[in-house]
Amino acid sequence: MLPCFAFAQPVEPVRYEVDRWNKAQGCHFESFGEQGGLMCVETEKTDKEKHRLWSFACLDSTLYETRSDLIPLPEKLTYFDSGSDARFAAFLFVNDGNKKAADSLDFLVVTYDRKERSYRTFWDKWPEKTVPLSIAVADGTMLLALNNKSGNGSLRFYDLAGDSNREVTPSSSSSFVLFQTAAFPQEHRFVVAAKEFENKRFASTSFLVYSTSGSLQGSYRYENIPNAALGRMGFRFDENHNLVVIGTLERESGRKVNLEGVTENFDKESVGVVWMKFETGAPNSRVFLFKDMPEIEHALTASDRVRLREEKLKLSKNQKATQGEIAFQFLTPRLTDFGDLTVFSAEAFMPYYHTETRMSYGYYGYYGGYPYTYTVFDGYDFFSEILLAFDKDGHLQWQQSVKFDNELTYELTPHASEGVCYDELVVVSPYRNHLRYTAFDAQGQQLMNQQNAKIDPIHGADYVEDEYFAQIAKWYGNRYLIFGSQIIQNSTQPKPRRTVFYLQKVQYD
Repeated sequence: MLPCFAFAQPVEPVRYEVDRWNKAQGCHFESFGEQGGLMCVETEKTDKEKHRLWSFACLDSTLYETRSDLIPLPEKLTYFDSGSDARFAAFLFVNDGNKKAADSLDFLVVTYDRKERSYRTFWDKWPEKTVPLSIAVADGTMLLALNNKSGNGSLRFYDLAGDSNREVTPSSSSSFVLFQTAAFPQEHRFVVAAKEFENKRFASTSFLVYSTSGSLQGSYRYENIPNAALGRMGFRFDENHNLVVIGTLERESGRKVNLEGVTENFDKESVGVVWMKFETGAPNSRVFLFKDMPEIEHALTASDRVRLREEKLKLSKNQKATQGEIAFQFLTPRLTDFGDLTVFSAEAFMPYYHTETRMSYGYYGYYGGYPYTYTVFDGYDFFSEILLAFDKDGHLQWQQSVKFDNELTYELTPHASEGVCYDELVVVSPYRNHLRYTAFDAQGQQLMNQQNAKIDPIHGADYVEDEYFAQIAKWYGNRYLIFGSQIIQNSTQPKPRRTVFYLQKVQYD
């Protein structure tokens, strides 16, 4: 008989709420682990200069507000990305294109020094037609990655404790697009992935390792295999400080690539996963195709399972079958250290559409009508999460999948999280004020059927009418943080209907 597991909460729910006043309003949280975190939310207030006031609230690990500050920012700046290390948190705001509102800058950064308990801001401009990719923070340095719409890009290293900065332009014999970045404070390094193109065709991926001072410490290259390319990926360093990359393998169509918008393109389907380690120059790599994984069928949609079974039946009768590859559209994968294993996890989604037909008539309606058909986008269905566990040499030890029933969503946002609690790998997903979760042991065996636990509200009579953008992240230890937006009804309160951003802490016991 399997042991019983549950998410336990204190008697009084550990929850933090702020009012939501606008659909486009932003709310963001940067974790400090056991020391809590910093919440940044846009308010409806402005100062005398018509600058928008943003609230920055320091929260401890019980989500108790220990400090709150209002910082004025130019009206048309919008939140773009954030990052933090052991001392600093940095929030990047970019100009939305309205130069009349903030024509003196392209971006502004708000930093919080946890040691000095102080805020500072700095701003700058970048070359015309520059597109920001992301920021990463390590050892008091913020790395800002920038792309040019026609290809190539630059890296800027900002010293958050001072005023110095350094700009680096990666060298390459072909056009490239900076694709992903990651910070490794324990390694005192940044990793940058750049996709390289020749004649507007994706040819290879370069991995650049920089120190926090901006000096290049390593440059590695992965050449595409025929008709396939490396897609979204995750990074880590092994015990010998060698770079390990695990990424999706995408089939290439052969058509020329428009470099603009490459980083935001999630349309390509992945047919497998590539594991690679860079010890010297050329990588030690292994390719794993989904069609060769015996358990992958459980991760498919019902229609794909039917298709595969029909093909297997045709093959058993010596009939011709297409033997099409198994492919998924993925969000950016996550890597989790689980004992001696590295677990690759990626959420699979599928866009849904429907067609509508209407009649069109002449200007005065005198002429006979004719039908016309158009396609309507219904949203993305996040139907499965795939887990692959690799050992230190890149051998696939086990493969599992978890299915969560989600409503269609118009946003590509994470719906699940993974974390190691005690000696188990826990996979969690919030939905409609409930928490769905399951756990696996080191051999990949599922320890329980999927559980569903209600998340306790602040007031006993609270009723969640609707929920948007619910996400969950591993916080520290066996604690997780759920965040999103909710519409709550409660007739016993002075304000019977409230719309809030919320943070809620739960723990796995």
